[in-house]
Amino acid sequence: MALNTPLRAIGLTLALAALALLAMSHAPAANAAPTVTDGGAENIFPEGIVFRVTADSDSPIEEIRIRYKVLPDGTAATAVPDFEPGTHVEAEWQLEGNTNNYLPPGTVIEYHWEVTDAAGATASTEEVSVFYDDARFEWTPVAGGGVTIYYYSGSPEDAQEMHDVALEKVAEMSALLDTTVPFEVLVWTYASVDDMRPALQRRSPTFDSQIVTAGVRVSSNTVLVLGNASFDTLRHELTHVVTKQAGESALGTLPSWLDEGTAVYGQSDPGGFGDAITSAILAGEVLSVREISAYPGDPAKVTLFYGEGWSLVMYLVDEYGEAKFAELYATIKSGNRIGPALEAVYGFNEDGLENEWRVANGLEERDISEETDPPEDGDPVTERSDDGDSGGSSVVLIALGIIFLAAVVGVGGVLAARRMS
Repeated sequence: MALNTPLRAIGLTLALAALALLAMSHAPAANAAPTVTDGGAENIFPEGIVFRVTADSDSPIEEIRIRYKVLPDGTAATAVPDFEPGTHVEAEWQLEGNTNNYLPPGTVIEYHWEVTDAAGATASTEEVSVFYDDARFEWTPVAGGGVTIYYYSGSPEDAQEMHDVALEKVAEMSALLDTTVPFEVLVWTYASVDDMRPALQRRSPTFDSQIVTAGVRVSSNTVLVLGNASFDTLRHELTHVVTKQAGESALGTLPSWLDEGTAVYGQSDPGGFGDAITSAILAGEVLSVREISAYPGDPAKVTLFYGEGWSLVMYLVDEYGEAKFAELYATIKSGNRIGPALEAVYGFNEDGLENEWRVANGLEERDISEETDPPEDGDPVTERSDDGDSGGSSVVLIALGIIFLAAVVGVGGVLAARRMS
């Protein structure tokens, strides 16, 4: 009996192993994970980018999703393309560039695809990035020092000078506002109005037919300029790149007079803006500081708005120094409106600033004792919806038929500078 026990145990083990093998041979095979292939991105400027994907699986593919982020301003987003479920699917999805969404030249999109089949298995592609540019032209870059100038027309010498001016202005305004620009700044220079118009955010047919844009900051790091020797337009728009870094955040927004006044301050010459405020001071017909916290709705006041903003900035810098001016920007960025920010840095609010400035320019103080319900500070009138650019942009305009501003830079003579957020 004792001799047979090991043999019985061995036999039982072999029998159980055979049953296990038999069960495994009849068990359904586990589904393999789907395979997903990034089909690339097609630039269809100015209409956007078309993304394509292919997926295969033993079970029907039930969901395809693209996850993407528009840099530098956009937040993470996701989209689901239309497709017919199956074991082999091909799909595409278009990120619109100038309809419901605006993608300026120079936009970088990071993205990857995710797929899920009917068995619940998932797969994804690696994250890649695509550079969206104006593919109508062959651009030549002049790069270095954190700024890249792109041009397709004009002389290399002008482009190099634009680059030199850009480096100087970014450095100068960064020092003034005690900030840094942590990304590459892109400047796209266009040779004509017709060439530039498709690159701009679309508005109404009336606006597009009557307004010519000479310069615009279209995102935190991107500027479009008309003419590759438009040096003061470039200075103005690059100053807006710096003011956004120095004074704007999810918590704080710059009042219009401060933002545009600083941008005019960044020009080599205030041009017609300076003439406008000089004339207004002589006539005793200046605007109140609270009034220019937002853009004026009256076109007749636009030139004065820019000129007075510039004069106020000049007063703050000259009278109290650059350090306090930079502190004002930082205080706004931290979440303070302009009134409390002025109080914290200088000891006066908008009304106190206005009266100091008026006296310095030979005007009597303004009686504000009877004013009630002052407008909210720092809420500029907007002319554009959120663009995936979430930040504001400054633009220099030529008004056809209605002259908004005196000459700012030498592009066609009469220019207007206007900020859209």
